[in-house]
Amino acid sequence: MTLLRRCIGTALLVALLGALCIPTTAHAQEQPRVGLGFNTLISTEDGFGPGVRLRVSSPVNRDLSVAIGSGFTGYVLGGRDEAAYAVDPQVSLIVTRTDTPTQGTYFMGGAGAYLPINTEDSNAAPTIHLGMGRVWMLQDTSLFAEFDPALVIGESAAAGLFSFRFGVIF
Repeated sequence: MTLLRRCIGTALLVALLGALCIPTTAHAQEQPRVGLGFNTLISTEDGFGPGVRLRVSSPVNRDLSVAIGSGFTGYVLGGRDEAAYAVDPQVSLIVTRTDTPTQGTYFMGGAGAYLPINTEDSNAAPTIHLGMGRVWMLQDTSLFAEFDPALVIGESAAAGLFSFRFGVIF
């Protein structure tokens, strides 16, 4: 029960921080954008797992956006009986550098949590992340690919998360 309370408390804290960071005015675009993608997560504790990711971003100005998102990863390569699952909500600042009119490079960093769902030996822990990505603009949507490593700060030790993501931004 303590793990569940800690997971809920951490998720609420990340959601509150994200709500406080959403700007009231936007310069580069009028509406928030939604990104949906696939996630591959390599954990130094749990191994390799595929998953999905959802992120909502809102511009602060032409170069800077604030985002809140979460991923769901299943460490299922050992089969269903040995599977473990995790959720990793994040709040991020994203700085975008436009290389050409149809593509750009972005850098992101922020804080979040790593919340194992059904493992007895893993505990929920805060994370910090710093990554980079590439975006290709289409007509009304964009494609993205990114690498976003994170440091999981546990009670007695730290662990690494290495996330590779790709998807579409609406």
